[in-house]
Formats: sequence, structure tokens, C-alpha cells
Amino acid sequence: MQYQPLEDSFEPEFVNAIEFGTKNILLDGSLTLNANGFYYDYSDYQVSQIVDRISLNENFDAESMGLELELAWQLTNATRVDMNIGYLKTRIADGEESIDVMNRTQGNEDWVLVRPSIQVPSNCIAPTDLVETILSTSNEYYADAFALWSLCSGSARYGSFTPEIETSFRHDIIYGVAPYNPLTDAPNGGRGFAADLSGNELPNAPRFTINFGVEHTIPIEDWDLTLRADYYRQSESYARVYNTEYDRLKAWSNLNASVSLSNINSELYMQLYVKNIFDDAPITDMFTNSDDSGLTTNVFTLEPRIVGFSISKGF
Repeated sequence: MQYQPLEDSFEPEFVNAIEFGTKNILLDGSLTLNANGFYYDYSDYQVSQIVDRISLNENFDAESMGLELELAWQLTNATRVDMNIGYLKTRIADGEESIDVMNRTQGNEDWVLVRPSIQVPSNCIAPTDLVETILSTSNEYYADAFALWSLCSGSARYGSFTPEIETSFRHDIIYGVAPYNPLTDAPNGGRGFAADLSGNELPNAPRFTINFGVEHTIPIEDWDLTLRADYYRQSESYARVYNTEYDRLKAWSNLNASVSLSNINSELYMQLYVKNIFDDAPITDMFTNSDDSGLTTNVFTLEPRIVGFSISKGF
């Protein structure tokens, strides 16, 4: 196995796009109905993740296809309905792969995860029997620590995924095991086994989305009182290309409402609104930090319930 360092550059992203659609005005202009479909064939689609304290961009061939339906219907002079429905299917091309920092061994029991030291950005993997031998052999504490550090593609004193640093610990002499050089003897220089991404979905690509809104206007002399509600829902999706259970973003929904009062003559407009009526806090996105943070996860949630009031005056 040859050492494969992190890429210091990434390829530009290209897409061959095919789109088709129809726009229609029906029922004497009261109904607008638009529909479109699309197919995107990506070359070197760019995806980012945190690796070794940097934002690493990787390229994957992928495809995306979907349908969108848009409706706006003026049911009466006072009542209007809006609706958007989307269907999306994405797929990463066969043969694409990437190292999952959350599962570097990919279930291979002959290899084990090693945390070399707090100074080193990333974990590595090493042969299970070699790690067990080091941990079970009676030596000075620092000698064991240095030996473990050396398993992560670095010197005995400073573990690192740096190919210029030679591994200085002779595990065959000290521990009676075969010589081991992580730069050549471990998958990807010890970074781990690559996960097969063939057929996986792209991040943040829910299969179904729907947005439904309805408003009703009540005339009161020179004023218009408008009541409006908007509902949004999306199906589950994944936050990373690996599509593991850890990556799963559950389906979530949101409901907003508002009451508006406007005066055409004075151009005075007032609105009382409530966002996220049910005060839900679904996780809408997330990203994983580097190994030295303990692989902590930053999550993004829906804003809490917000009640607000606005007023504007035209001149």
C-alpha cells in the first residue's frame, strides 16, 4: 500500500444540464400552473469536510434528477392558495470513494483506531495485533506513547501524517514484531480504509419537499386585513456523502402565520407574524469537526419560535 497524502488542490466542477418545463395560465387567469423536470450530470462535484483542521474539498462524479410543480390559485377575490412540490433523486457514481473519519477501519477487525496525541490533528489506523503488543508490553510510559505515535505516519516523538517524517521506532527490536512502516504498510498511509460511495445520495438532498400557503383578505372600509399561513415540510436526507445512520437528517416541517393590515390611501402597512409556531427544533444540517476535537458535531437547527411586529409607511 502506498501513502496517499491529502490533496492540495481540487478539480473544477462541471455539469451537463437538461431542463424542460411548461408554464400555464388557466381558468381565465386565476390559476397559474408551472411544471419542470431536470437532469444534471456532474463531473467532479465538490463536497467539503473537515480533515486535519482544514476544509478538505473532494470531487465525485454524480447525477441529480427531479421534478418541480408550482401552483398559484386565486380561488376568489379574497382567497389565494400557493403550493410548491419538489421531487429530487441524487446518486454518486459507481467507484467513487472517500475516507470516513467516523469509521476509518470500515469494520475491518484486523485494524484499530489510534489516537496518537492531542498535538496531532488526526487519528490513524494501525494493525490490531501491533497495537495490542505495544500496550501489553512492559515499558516506560513515554516509550509506549512514542511507539503509538509512530504508528500514525510520523516520528516516534511527533506523530503526523507527514511523509517527510521517518518512523524512528523499531517495533521489531523493541516489541519483537515485524517491522512496520505506516506510510507503505497501512491503507492510505494510516488514514484509513476508503468507504465505497457508489449509489449514495448527495448531502442535503431530501427526496420530497412541499410548501403550501393560503391567505385570505378581509376588506374593512379603507383597510385590508390579510390572514396568511405557510407550511413547509421536507423528507429525510443525509448530511454527508457516506449516508450512514450518523449522517441521517430526519424529516422536518415548519408552520408560519401572519396578520397584516394595510391602508391603500395612506400607504400604511402593519404586520404581526409568528415563525415556527410549534417551536420545533429539528436538525436541518450538520458538519463534523476534526479528530482532535473529539469528532464533535456542529448542528444547525430551525430558529425557535419568533413573534414579531413590523410597520412601514410609504411617502
